[in-house]
Amino acid sequence: MIKTGTLFMGLLALCSAPALAAPAHDVSFPRCEGSDAATIASSVKRDYQQNRIPRWADDQRILGQADPVAWVNPKEVRGEDDTWQVPLTVRGKNTDIQYRVTIDCRKGTARYQH
Repeated sequence: MIKTGTLFMGLLALCSAPALAAPAHDVSFPRCEGSDAATIASSVKRDYQQNRIPRWADDQRILGQADPVAWVNPKEVRGEDDTWQVPLTVRGKNTDIQYRVTIDCRKGTARYQH
């Protein structure tokens, strides 16, 4: 018979495993070579509101609405060689979702990660 403490510790380790992290969403993104942080911030916000939230039913369910508020602080956007790291916050009626968005301007791709 398994002891409760052992079972709990096993479940805790399993739940905190990196393999169980939220999946990333890889999507196409407008090419943006030569852009600055403010332009990238605006582009990510627009991309999420116009292209992602209408298609991502899980986000709509988690947030509690289909038209959440999204924002990016341009001062927190980091980039080098047309690759950008963008912190995106999306606020709905139920909760907020924090994304780390990686933009590759040359490839025209974005990766949204929780």
